[in-house]
Amino acid sequence: MSPKLTKTIIGAVVAIALAAAVSYGLVSQQTADQIQSKANQTLQNDQGSLGPGQSQPPVAPSNSIPQAPGQPGASPQPPAPAPKQ
Repeated sequence: MSPKLTKTIIGAVVAIALAAAVSYGLVSQQTADQIQSKANQTLQNDQGSLGPGQSQPPVAPSNSIPQAPGQPGASPQPPAPAPKQ
């Protein structure tokens, strides 16, 4: 995969993860915008730093997103249905 395509995919994954975090109320829109701009800046700065055969771990801002306390009675995923017997 070309480095440009890899960086595009990483940027898209970061954007989707941040959108999900904002929609679930884990982070504010302002925080998500700041994380997204830092990720974009990092991806642009690393554009020429990788040589052939070198790889770099993907940017994972989801680890640095502070999580808000959960709301009582609300969960991001619906409970799994009970198995029928």
